[in-house]
Amino acid sequence: MASVTRIHPTSTTPNSSIAPTQSVAFFTVDYINAINGSAGPEGAQAAVLQAITNIATIIQSGPLGNSNTEQTFALDRNSLPNSTAVAALQAAIRALGTYDGVNLSSATVTEKDLYIAV
Repeated sequence: MASVTRIHPTSTTPNSSIAPTQSVAFFTVDYINAINGSAGPEGAQAAVLQAITNIATIIQSGPLGNSNTEQTFALDRNSLPNSTAVAALQAAIRALGTYDGVNLSSATVTEKDLYIAV
């Protein structure tokens, strides 16, 4: 019988993933204004999703939080522009202006680490 050598890593590495991509990036969009009133297929939330999709591949979108003004997305890091990801995403969302009654011209995008606080 052949012997099996098991190798255990000494520590975990940042940005590791078993998702359909090798590397996942997390971004939170702060819409500044509540966006839940414009969540239909022709609404501001759909427009933001399309704007993000024009730049990167969305793996998962989270629920609205912080009184419906924020949303976090998991994006395929390999589909993002290298060092300009935050700026590109923010510019694309802000360019939507006031969409379906929601002013997106001040929206901000922040890259986040995968950290779950208890």
